Amino acid sequence: MFDNNNYIVEDNIVKPTKKVFVDKVTLSQLSKNVPSICEFYADQNILVTGGTGFMGKVLIEKLLRSCPKIKGIYLLLRSKKNYTDEERLNKMFNIPLFNRLKEEYPESLSKVKVIKGDISKLEYGLSDSDLEFIIHEINIVFHVAASVRFDDSLKDAILINTRGTREMLKILKQMQNLKVFLYTSTTYCNVDKGVDTIEEKVYKATTDWKTMIKAAEIMDENVLNFLEEKILNKYPNTYTFSKNLAEELLFESCEDVSTVIFRPSVVVGSEKEPMPGWVDNYNGPMGLLTGIMTGVIHAVYANGDTKVDWMPVDIAIKGMITSAWYKALEQTDRNKCLVINSSTSDFINLSNRLFTNIGSSIMLKNPPNQLLWYPFCVSTPNKYIYWFYFVTLHLIPAIFLSVLLKISIFSNQRLK
Repeated sequence: MFDNNNYIVEDNIVKPTKKVFVDKVTLSQLSKNVPSICEFYADQNILVTGGTGFMGKVLIEKLLRSCPKIKGIYLLLRSKKNYTDEERLNKMFNIPLFNRLKEEYPESLSKVKVIKGDISKLEYGLSDSDLEFIIHEINIVFHVAASVRFDDSLKDAILINTRGTREMLKILKQMQNLKVFLYTSTTYCNVDKGVDTIEEKVYKATTDWKTMIKAAEIMDENVLNFLEEKILNKYPNTYTFSKNLAEELLFESCEDVSTVIFRPSVVVGSEKEPMPGWVDNYNGPMGLLTGIMTGVIHAVYANGDTKVDWMPVDIAIKGMITSAWYKALEQTDRNKCLVINSSTSDFINLSNRLFTNIGSSIMLKNPPNQLLWYPFCVSTPNKYIYWFYFVTLHLIPAIFLSVLLKISIFSNQRLK
């Protein structure tokens, strides 16, 4: 089956019929005797921020399983009352994501250690001894931590996502044995540029990052909230705005630091590794999919022809690990940021309609264990038709079920 955009759908997989992307980063820029990815990470100490988050956990699992000779992985974590470091790590490791690692390399979990810190604080609130250890012992840094909430206040988003990156850069410039630094950004941090294609380069920010950090530090939060719409301008939320400022900050100040800016699109459940479909949250499309699969959501206000750009988390993590390896070993532009767009829309045409059709066929073959109602979903870009669907497929059934529930409760009380 073919669609109308030079793509083919085979076995529910959308494939391009022609090559539609350009190879800008090639292995020819590396020497012939470079170590493999596994060899490069051997005997290295790695610092990971955001290690208990969705992408952070998959990053840790992949590094330990595919690069078993890693010396150590250090997680920057905030202190948590009533939990020791060991208890927090055990809680994280006792999820299905790490089952394969436990079978293949059970001893590798002991390589993961905790460093107390908070990315929202100056110098991350590190103790002198921890800062000294990072400066002298860490070789590779993955900065994954961020406030990913779209409804965060401008103050919080700036202090965590923008100032937090500046504080990391201050630490990086003191490090004695740093080989590479990877910053996790987002494909959507340049939505204000008005161009058809976002290239793999850092675009000039429309707002000065120094001014915004100072404003977040000294201005009253209510005042910032009042000015938020004016400050954001074309940005839809504080997340993408603060990430854009962080990219500009790195571009201006990362001299002498071998830096990768990695831009994933919407990150969803894993494709294959370490297990198909693993996800630990209901953020973004995962909440919508769960609602549809369980028969809770039956109407969506969306254009069926709109492309979706979703990236399986294991593919994104492989890209991060490979990008850091490449940047650390490339012979040219050592002091220039390497920007990687980790997205699929340039060479995979997956629309809302096509996704719904493929998803429905798969869901009927593999239904979830618990259903509220028969799973189906209709989408429309017309808000009046959507509201009709909403009333008939959501509101009226919800009222009916609520009445039945109250009758059931009342009947049980009478019987007692």
